[in-house]
Amino acid sequence: MKGVLEEEGVSIPYFYTKLGRSTKKLAILLPGKEYTTQGPMFWYANQVYLEQNFDTLQFQYPFMDIEEDKLPKLVHGMIESFLQQHEYDSIHFVSLGLGSTIVAYSLKQDVFSNVQCVWYSPYIHQDSVLDALLNRPCKGLVFLGDESELVHEEGARLIEEKEHLIIAQVGGNALFESVSIEINIETMASIAATIKQFIQHQKIELIEEKTTIRVYFSLYGNNFPLDAVSEKLGLQPTNLDKDGNPIIPPIPTNHPYPESFYHVTDWELSTDDEESMDLEVQMSQIIGKLRSKVPVINELRDTYGLKSHLQVVLHVHYGKSPVMTLDKKVIEFAHQIQTEYIDFDVYVFPFDENLSFG
Repeated sequence: MKGVLEEEGVSIPYFYTKLGRSTKKLAILLPGKEYTTQGPMFWYANQVYLEQNFDTLQFQYPFMDIEEDKLPKLVHGMIESFLQQHEYDSIHFVSLGLGSTIVAYSLKQDVFSNVQCVWYSPYIHQDSVLDALLNRPCKGLVFLGDESELVHEEGARLIEEKEHLIIAQVGGNALFESVSIEINIETMASIAATIKQFIQHQKIELIEEKTTIRVYFSLYGNNFPLDAVSEKLGLQPTNLDKDGNPIIPPIPTNHPYPESFYHVTDWELSTDDEESMDLEVQMSQIIGKLRSKVPVINELRDTYGLKSHLQVVLHVHYGKSPVMTLDKKVIEFAHQIQTEYIDFDVYVFPFDENLSFG
């Protein structure tokens, strides 16, 4: 919902997203001087808050001709007027640069209860903002760019000592108010995940992702009876796909998703995505269940005109690549059932060296 809020003769556009379900939580997004809420830092933050059952209110004052020293009082008045018309019992402020002066002013008024803050590169060189960070005990997550000219070294040291604040250093990025700000997608994903943890727990737990392996065996063809295959093999499949059925996206989305359909019928037996540094472990789990079924697999292949393949899905984190040996028993099994191929689907995730916590 788009609209305009007015205070002392000044009008500022806003964008208000209200969830279809009822919520008492609101995130107020206050961008920088030249960085709008459509920039990636605010776009991702907005999505995270919506996913966490918050309504969101985005102010659109960047590039407007408003005196900076008057902006905090004006926007604070607009926020108060807005909240008089809407009932919320939890408020989160998300600000960048100039927006932090608005948060500092609002916190000083002591009119909001149950307030938490996400600060992107706050103006800690300004006394009002530094005072708000140090002396207003609301929980806060502070992102500082170590290349920013606006990072006040003494102020940064002081806020790092405060227990109610979590300090995240975004290395290699100048988190300042500029339309040319650049943050790589991996770092942006880490920032979004950090905000999500902060919303849920008011603390950050550093979780190191582990390399995982999943192996699955697939029997596929045209419209064959899946139940008959399960019965013949004496195994319960981990996944079934039917020719002509719609393909459901793996991650729900509010955006239009082009409708598509399966073109083959598929019977699968799979391991879980398991932490592993040796492919032999997961491959043995699958082969161990199927080795005695070789005659049945071949009979099903001939009866229904089926094909088969073995698939390895590998997620490599922190450069920890597992042993990827295909031993004799795997090769023999693949030959005995005349499998089409053994495929490796490898996802290598980059090191995230651009986000650290003080």
